[in-house]
Amino acid sequence: MSDSHRRYNAIKKALVQCLGSQPQGHFQQHLHTLALLIGGIIGSSHTQLPEIASHSPEKTKLESRATKFKRWLSNERISEELYWLPFARALLGKLSQHRNEITLVIDGSVMGQGCVGLVVGVVYAGRALPVAWLVREGKKGHFSQAEHLALLAKVKPLVPSGVQVVFLGDGEFDGTLLQEELGEAGWSYVVRTAKNSLLRQGDKWLNFEQLGVGRGQLRFLSEVGFSAEGYGSLLAIAYWDKQYEEPIYLISNLRSAEQACDYYKRRWRIESFFSDQKSRGFRLEDNHLNRPERIERLLIGCAIAYWWLTYLGLVAHSKNEDQLVHRTERTDLSFFRLGWRYLNELLLRGRKLPCNLLALPAS
Repeated sequence: MSDSHRRYNAIKKALVQCLGSQPQGHFQQHLHTLALLIGGIIGSSHTQLPEIASHSPEKTKLESRATKFKRWLSNERISEELYWLPFARALLGKLSQHRNEITLVIDGSVMGQGCVGLVVGVVYAGRALPVAWLVREGKKGHFSQAEHLALLAKVKPLVPSGVQVVFLGDGEFDGTLLQEELGEAGWSYVVRTAKNSLLRQGDKWLNFEQLGVGRGQLRFLSEVGFSAEGYGSLLAIAYWDKQYEEPIYLISNLRSAEQACDYYKRRWRIESFFSDQKSRGFRLEDNHLNRPERIERLLIGCAIAYWWLTYLGLVAHSKNEDQLVHRTERTDLSFFRLGWRYLNELLLRGRKLPCNLLALPAS
């Protein structure tokens, strides 16, 4: 059996296991194509359709295989509700079992041709596994607060009841409407803001820069109103870690400034996710798609591919088999990169491919 067949079979089995039931009819056909898409993305390290098609096990012409993927990405019946959200819900459900708390991160990046994507990921295993996204036309730049809220509306129903959530974002995500939605959901949050953002303490107004933080220092104010609206009773933080070139300014509904800073340090993990999806991984920025809805469907394949490779890296580490593909004295690869190498080694040795995506260890 070829490597592409073995990848496809393992991925298809993993998808069915996550769903918990055997798909039927059109859903089964579309899931078959999704498994082929995922396998092709991993096999080719690319998101251009001819490259993906070149690693499909089907015995048809390359052009026909590429056309099949193009039709899948163009099909309006391929919705996130059917082909991604069940997997995202299962992922969050599994991770919340580890310790009844999840950390979510939001950020945006260029995707495809003339499009930008906004993604929420869950922090796990040194990365942010994607949970939900939206894509629109445009160059790199800020999304509107309405788009932030639209994406949040996708994510909230996926979080299991009773699970504590900490939400992280950079300076684009300090809007008071977003903060209000997060607070009403009962979620904690830490978001970056600008040094000239206004704070109200009683009758006094000031900005973050006036906190006068020096290198290596942490200064904060409790129970302050934020922005010109004087929104909330929040925690305002000025923090200048010695490794930073300049201080960062945070607004949070947590009570502890130290805890808020510790959480915020996890925010960079979504930037690592974007790097893995692009230059270090699937080259998402090089595909020729220019319609947001098609890129959103392509992201279904990229997200599951990313999840599977990260899972394989954890399997290799837990079995002490990371030494098969990396130096013996230590492992300095991400679980994503480790999983990719481990997959190729298993294929080379003719060994069984692990496919239980919900067998994720605590991280």
